[in-house]
Amino acid sequence: LKNDELKIFPFVKFLQWNSSEGMPSAHREFLIKLGLRVDPPLSSIMTFMERESSKTAEARDHETHGAALRYLTSRLGPSGLYESDFKHYRHFKFLPCIRQDLETGEVVNEMQSPSACYYNPSCLVMGFSVLDPTLDQIQIANRTKCEKDPPTQILLKRLMQLVSISQAKIQYLENKAGNISDERKKLNSTILTLFEQVFLYLSTRASDFDTRSVSAMSKIPFIPCKTRGQLVFYLPSQVFFKKSSSTSENGDTSLAESLFQEIEYNAFLSIAGVKLEPSLTELFELMLKKPDEVLDCLGEPKYKQLLRKIAADPPFKHVSKDIRTCPFLLGYLVMDEELESDGKTSATEQKAQFVLARAEDIFIVDNSFLRRQFSMLVSPMEQQLEEFYNLIGSKYVSQVVKKEFQVEGRAQRNTPLSISFAERIEERAPLLLSSSISSRPLISNASKVLNKQYLEIVQVDDIKAKYSFGRNSKLLNVTCCSKKSGQNMVLCITENFDWFDVGTAIGALILERCQLEDAFFLSSLLEASLDTLRSRGFPVDRILRPVAPPPPPPPPPPRPQPPKPQPVEAKPNHSISSNTSSMNGSTEPVKPNSTNQSKQSGQREGDENGGAGFEQILSQMFPHFPPDAIRELLGPNPSKDKAREVANQLASGNFQNETQNNIGIEAAGGDQNGSPKPQKDIESTHNPKKEEMKAPKKKPSSSFMGKMLGSFRHQSHSAKPPSSENTRVIHQHAGHAHNSGPDSNKPSSPANDAAHQKSLESILQQSIESSRSVGGAGVSSPETILKSLPQGMELGSDGCEVIPSQHIHPFVGPYGTRKSRNGIRVFTAAQDTSSLVAPQFLSDNFDAVDQFADILENLCLVYRLNTSTVAVYYDPSGNTIAFNSNKSLYFNLRFFCALHRRNVDSACYSYWFTVMAHELAHNLCTAHNKEHGKYTESFVMLYLPGLAKLLSTKGMQ
Repeated sequence: LKNDELKIFPFVKFLQWNSSEGMPSAHREFLIKLGLRVDPPLSSIMTFMERESSKTAEARDHETHGAALRYLTSRLGPSGLYESDFKHYRHFKFLPCIRQDLETGEVVNEMQSPSACYYNPSCLVMGFSVLDPTLDQIQIANRTKCEKDPPTQILLKRLMQLVSISQAKIQYLENKAGNISDERKKLNSTILTLFEQVFLYLSTRASDFDTRSVSAMSKIPFIPCKTRGQLVFYLPSQVFFKKSSSTSENGDTSLAESLFQEIEYNAFLSIAGVKLEPSLTELFELMLKKPDEVLDCLGEPKYKQLLRKIAADPPFKHVSKDIRTCPFLLGYLVMDEELESDGKTSATEQKAQFVLARAEDIFIVDNSFLRRQFSMLVSPMEQQLEEFYNLIGSKYVSQVVKKEFQVEGRAQRNTPLSISFAERIEERAPLLLSSSISSRPLISNASKVLNKQYLEIVQVDDIKAKYSFGRNSKLLNVTCCSKKSGQNMVLCITENFDWFDVGTAIGALILERCQLEDAFFLSSLLEASLDTLRSRGFPVDRILRPVAPPPPPPPPPPRPQPPKPQPVEAKPNHSISSNTSSMNGSTEPVKPNSTNQSKQSGQREGDENGGAGFEQILSQMFPHFPPDAIRELLGPNPSKDKAREVANQLASGNFQNETQNNIGIEAAGGDQNGSPKPQKDIESTHNPKKEEMKAPKKKPSSSFMGKMLGSFRHQSHSAKPPSSENTRVIHQHAGHAHNSGPDSNKPSSPANDAAHQKSLESILQQSIESSRSVGGAGVSSPETILKSLPQGMELGSDGCEVIPSQHIHPFVGPYGTRKSRNGIRVFTAAQDTSSLVAPQFLSDNFDAVDQFADILENLCLVYRLNTSTVAVYYDPSGNTIAFNSNKSLYFNLRFFCALHRRNVDSACYSYWFTVMAHELAHNLCTAHNKEHGKYTESFVMLYLPGLAKLLSTKGMQ
């Protein structure tokens, strides 16, 4: 039947109907029933369109082809005439498309089948055919079942084709003769631009790729980067994303930019294996693999900076043979040159050349004098790097330079010089052996070495020291040395000895390793007078050796002493005189003869004079202590050892606050004789007037020193301590702890109180700022016992406080950083019983670590504490909730999981807020005494508003 739309098809034949009025509908239906067709068959249309598509662009009738395409698509819609049969013709090439030629980059027109073309113009950059943009792409694509984008497998395959084509072009250009620099630049620019567009398109399809298909790309170099004028394809693991700011504050480029190739961030490359920045392990592996290239790229300053990062957190569990034998460490050959001015030597200039060497070929300078004697490679003079070099295998200079002494001439004993020298050593020995003077570890028998029974002083004429390093040796004059003689040590000195040589010799005897500064320090302690050392702040009172005191003034009349309470268990015949005799070592009663009486009276008189002399000396040394307190500490008839003991107590400051302040704990009732008075139940009456507590007036017989000494005297008689039921606590202002004295009863102004509080807040803030970052190696500390605890504190069976041992090491975790999600370090117990349980628990419950770390981070904001100073650890044994090690805070995950993991509320924050305050107080005080409690309360009071604000922001009551 005649249809104007079918005129475009030359193969269609129409029925001739002569009536000008047209064919009636009844006739039309009759003819259709007879078999006359209204539309041509789909096979004829597709054959016609394929024949037209095969023609060249010049011979093709584009208008007819376009009209035929519109006719076809109009009948391919839902319930269309040709919809069901079209699936057999999807391979026919009849759709007008455009394509970018991969060889030339030109866009060409072509005909493609619906199964071989796409309608997203973005995939054009990868050489895929795309429907002609001049057509109605969406309708044609929907009707002909044309896909929007290629499948991911085809995309990856096309990407590899692009890499092969690009590499072939580069190789062809390299083999081409003549000057090709301009052509190379043009080609490199073209390839970089092409792959930039390709990666940009692939990033839009990043969500369509699965992990398995992309994982294969991690082993193929498909990322082009320009290196030294050449274009090279790199693996994803060799390339990193550029940071938002690739330069630091001082303008220096980052290590990643200097050592690795960097590109702009791309989602597809991210899932292919490109990372934001190289890990420390990757940097270290590159340094071991290509140390020379890394040094050339970075230069000496940045290479040393990289060594510092590795030394701060070594990316290896143990030092392997490859690490020991790899020449990746910086070694410096230092040359000392003397500068001359007007023909006279005026100064020495040092020049250093650096090379890469193995650890065993580099030496750590702990004695610059020995280093100057021989030519050797030395490590950088930084403590952190020195410790790292020593870990890898470098030795100290003092260990490799052998030293021998040759004594020449006479060896004289008991000369005036040797006697006075021995007296000086004996006098200063306690100061030399004091652990508070130097942090250097002493040998186990250091005190025995300096004992005059084992150390002999000999004066000699001359001493020569022979220093040997390898095959080289030097002979120098010294003035002091030590030699072993059987079980004893002999210290040889010359007439005009140098105190520095003496410090070197003694340091070699008592220290595990004596460095140059140690020798200088020890020589200063020996050479300076006691007054000079005291003025410089050294605790010379520890070595107090009283000389004969000047004649004392006439003694004051004796004060009436209140009768001391006797313990129930004591026998009636035990008196003070018998206790005194017992203390002096005499257990037998003195016979009443005149000779003994005269000796006893003379001895008592001398002791009384000595006691007054000791009291006068201690009062001059410690003028801020009341004379009564010093007298009570000395006791009756003090000996020299007793005076030295009291001087050590006063110098350590253990009794300063207690002597000058009301200590805040007293008996609730009782007279001077110790008989208790009736006491009413204050809690049951609820009378505010009766609950008011007033500080009692001081009485000489009930001072803190008297109580303490009294308790020491009565310990041998099993006297029971005061019951806690008859004590009361008076809370004093923490800021007044060091300012009470004779005038402490005077009224204080509000301005003075505010100044005290301001000072306390400053102390607390400074202690927080003094907190140190958590080390990456972990903690290994033995069990420690603190003695000399304050009165009334009995934490162990012997009255000592036991600090448990701690042994923890880093836990790698799921992030591979040994840290939680927010950057807080994580550790696990290292004891034998916990070495398997703790790591498994952390692996299974690392979400709890992140949860706990978030809480600690919020509390660090409250205390204005750096999160690098806190750490999380898990120890399944013991009762330690948290501990403070070297001003770094460690919190046990076990107690968080047991108490608060299921419900993080205000109670959880309050609990760990108080624990953190407790551990911060250890920055100011080690033991768990009254001072530590005071600082803990002060931390809580000062930062409690910050906790309230934090809870408010989190919506917690």
